[in-house]
Amino acid sequence: MDMFHRHRQADEHDLATVALECALQTPEYRPEALVWKGIEALPQDPKLAFIYLLNAAHAFPLRADIHALLGRSIIAQGQPLLANRYMSNAWQKLPADASLRMMLWQARSLSETPEDLRRIILAHLPDITAANELALVLKLLAAQTGLPGTLGVVRYLPDVQEIHGWAIDVHNVQTPVSLQLEANGHLISMVASAPHPLLTAAGLPATHGGIRIKVPNATPAVHVRFDNGTALLGSPMSAMPTFIAPPAALKVGDKQPVDVLIPVYDGLEETLECINSALEARKRNRTPHRLVVIEDATPVPALRKALKVLAGKGKITLVQNPINLGFIRSMNRAMALSPRQDVVWLNADTRVQGDWLDRLRTAAYADETIASVTPFTNNGELMSFPESRFSHPMPSAAEQARLDDLARMTGSPAMELETGCGFCLYIKRSALDSVGYLDEVELLRGYGEETDWCLRARDLGWLHVGAPNVFVAHQGGISFGAEKALRVAHNNAILKRRYPDASSRYENFCLRDPIRPARQALQRARLAQLPEQLSTPALRQLHIANSTGSQAPLSLTWRNKGQHAQATLQANVLPLAFSLDYELPADTEQLLHDLRSLPLEELIYQNLANCPEALCALAEQLDRPYRIVCRDDALLTPDSRFDSADFARKAQSIELPWQALRERYQPVSYNSP
Repeated sequence: MDMFHRHRQADEHDLATVALECALQTPEYRPEALVWKGIEALPQDPKLAFIYLLNAAHAFPLRADIHALLGRSIIAQGQPLLANRYMSNAWQKLPADASLRMMLWQARSLSETPEDLRRIILAHLPDITAANELALVLKLLAAQTGLPGTLGVVRYLPDVQEIHGWAIDVHNVQTPVSLQLEANGHLISMVASAPHPLLTAAGLPATHGGIRIKVPNATPAVHVRFDNGTALLGSPMSAMPTFIAPPAALKVGDKQPVDVLIPVYDGLEETLECINSALEARKRNRTPHRLVVIEDATPVPALRKALKVLAGKGKITLVQNPINLGFIRSMNRAMALSPRQDVVWLNADTRVQGDWLDRLRTAAYADETIASVTPFTNNGELMSFPESRFSHPMPSAAEQARLDDLARMTGSPAMELETGCGFCLYIKRSALDSVGYLDEVELLRGYGEETDWCLRARDLGWLHVGAPNVFVAHQGGISFGAEKALRVAHNNAILKRRYPDASSRYENFCLRDPIRPARQALQRARLAQLPEQLSTPALRQLHIANSTGSQAPLSLTWRNKGQHAQATLQANVLPLAFSLDYELPADTEQLLHDLRSLPLEELIYQNLANCPEALCALAEQLDRPYRIVCRDDALLTPDSRFDSADFARKAQSIELPWQALRERYQPVSYNSP
C-alpha cells in the first residue's frame, strides 16, 4: 500500500492502479485496498463502490470513514432511506465521529418528511457542539417554509450559577431575538445580545445570539421563552445546586424499612395499576415499606389528581417535581429521602404480586456482597422470560399471578448477573453508600444509568443477582424515537469509555447463560398448565422438525450436537411462549412422560434426515397416528436405526411438497401414497 500511495501522490495513475491490484491480492493489504477501490469506483459506479466498501467494513468494523463512504454510496444509488437506516446504526456504534454525523444528516434530509426532520433536529440540537454540524442543521431548518424560525438552547450551569445558551431566528440571523425569562413569579424581558463562540464558528454573526444569565438564588423552575411564547430547548430548568448525596448513616440494612420508588410521568392507567398492585400486595409482605411516588411534572392532569387523592388518603408518599427533572435526577433525590433505608426502583408500567418484596429482600441479604437484585419478568434484559434479552408481551394480572406462584414454588436459586435492570431493582443502602448515586452530570436523561451504577459497584467488589423466584410484569416497549437514539448513543459511548471490558464480559455472560436453568425450571413448572392451553386443533398437532424446519403452533424441534441431540418442545401460547429443552437420549423417558400429559391428536414429521432415533420412535411409543411431510430423501436412504419403509407404510399419509421429490419417489410404492 505504501507503493500505491507514493504513485498516487505523484499522479502516476497507471502505476498506482497496478500497485492497488497487487495489494488487493495480498491478504495483509486487501482490506485497505478494498477501501481505495471503493473510493475510486464511487463517482462512476456507486454499486461497485458499495461492494468494495462493504467488504472493507467487515474487516474494519470500527472505521467510521468507511461507514461514511458506504452511506455516500447508498445515497448515490438513490436509496436515501436505506442510507438513513445504515448511518443511524453506524452512528449509534460510533457516536463521537463527526463524519458519520454529517453523513447521517445528509441521509435524513433526503429521506425524512419535513415534520420528522425538524423533530429529529430539535431532539439533537441541545447536544450539537460541532460548528459544521450546527451550520448544516440550521441550514436545513431555514429551508423549511411556513414554520417559526426562532430556535434556541439553554442549560443551567450550577458551578457558576448561570444560564448559558443561544437563540436566533434562522430567517433573520442579523437581528438579535427578544426573550422572556420567568422565575419565582417574575417576568423579565431581555435580548440574546451576547456573542457566542459556537454560533460564530458556524458562520453566524459574532455580535449576538448568545445568552448568559446570572441566577444568584436557588430557583426550582426557570422558564426562558421567545416573545411568541415558544420555550427554548432545555426550558424550563431547575436552577438548583448540584445534587450532593447525604452522608452514610449508621444502622442501615435488613432491619430498616424499604422505600419503593415509583417515578411517574405519563400513562394514567398503567401507573395506577402499578401503584394499586403494590398497595394490594402490602398485606402479603412482612417487610415494612412505603410507596414513594415521584411525579415528574406530568402533562396528564387526571394522573396528577389521582396521585394527590392517593396521597391524601395516606396510601402513598407523593413527591412532586416543579419541572421535569428526568429519571436520573428524580431518583437521586428520591433515594436520598431516607438515608438508612434500602430502596427499590419500580417502573410505573410494572405490576407486582404477592410477597414480592420479601422475596427480593431475602435474595439481597443472602450475601453481604450483594448490591442489587433483579426479578424475573417478561421484559427486563437478562432476566427476561421466556427468552433472555428479548421483550415479551406483558401478561394479564391473572396470568402473572400464576407465573409468580410457579416461580415462588419452583424456588430456583439466585444467580450472579453482570448488571441489574432498572424496571424493578432492589438496592441495598450499604451498597448505595459505598458506590454513590447516579451520574447526573455526564449521562443524559434516563438511559443506561443502572448499567453505569452496577458496573461501578462491580468494580468495587459488589455483586448483582437475579431472583428467579419472583416474577414482576413489565409493559415497557415505549419508543422515544430520535431522542432515545441520541441518549443511547451518547450514554453508551460514555459506558464504553469508563468500562472497556464490560462488553466482552457481557457477551461471555450471555454465551454461558447461567440464567437458563432457572428459565427451564419455570417452563417445566408451566407444563402442568399447558394441556388446558392447547385448546385448538392446531395446538394438538405435534410437528417434529429440525431446528430450522417448523414455525408450527406446537412443535418438537431437534438439533444434533455430536454424540447427542437437543430437542425443544415449543408451544405458541399467549402471552408467553412455552419452550422446554431435552438432552437426547438421556432425557428420552422424561420427554415421553411430558408428551403423554398433553392432549395430542397426531404427529407430523416435517424432517427425517438425521432425525434422532428417539424422535422417530415417538409415534409408536405414544400410540398416536402420524403423517409425514417429506422434504428430503430420508425414506429412500437405508438407515440401520429404523426401518424407513415400515415407518412410511404406517403413516396416515406422505406429502411430497416439491416436484423434484415426487419424481425421485415415483418408483417407490407405500401403502400410504
